[in-house]
Amino acid sequence: MWDSFFEESFYEFPSFEVALFSLLLAFVLSTLIAFTYKITYRGISFSGSFFQAMILASIATATIIMAVGNNLAVGFGIVGAIAIIRFRTRIGEPRNIIFIFAAIGVGIASGVYGYAIAMAGTLIFCLVAVILYFSPYGKSFLFLYEVNFNLTEKNTHNTVMEFFAAHCDSYFFIGLDEGKAGMERYDYRVSLKKGVDHVTFYRDLQVLEGVSNVSIERRNNNERL
Repeated sequence: MWDSFFEESFYEFPSFEVALFSLLLAFVLSTLIAFTYKITYRGISFSGSFFQAMILASIATATIIMAVGNNLAVGFGIVGAIAIIRFRTRIGEPRNIIFIFAAIGVGIASGVYGYAIAMAGTLIFCLVAVILYFSPYGKSFLFLYEVNFNLTEKNTHNTVMEFFAAHCDSYFFIGLDEGKAGMERYDYRVSLKKGVDHVTFYRDLQVLEGVSNVSIERRNNNERL
């Protein structure tokens, strides 16, 4: 029985058993990907809706792929229907995009009955994600806050960089705008050191000479000071 499932074949109209197996496999594998995401997540607040989206996207994708089959007319119809829907959700982190793409890929593989590909791909993807999590590349560059401020004098910038070095694990320059009265507005993303409170960081930065109009925003929940 199981050998027939793993044979390289294409069902134009799959039986209920084959369709059920494909959807259950997409569910199991996408759940494994979602839990890998949760285990390796380093942000401030974990999103349960994103966790669910990975699993549901895989099942929905597998269903659509099986419904299309090798019918070109049905494929164009589904593309037209999807084009009507406007997806406005912004996924800011590249890593999140890759995880949702991996879940969709599992759904596609299950939908075309490439079960061996789906399982092998999930295994390797999750394994590499865990390895990267424990590697030096998984522990750095967590830009948890977005900091904006004006400088009245350019030579003050070195003082601000020394302040960042003392209070931040890492910081990244985003952009520079020319503000009113010749004041330059800087945009940084920073990861605060352990034990450094963002309120204290905000107050200490605000009192630096030549620094004004400071704002700090926690990226995941839009908490602004």
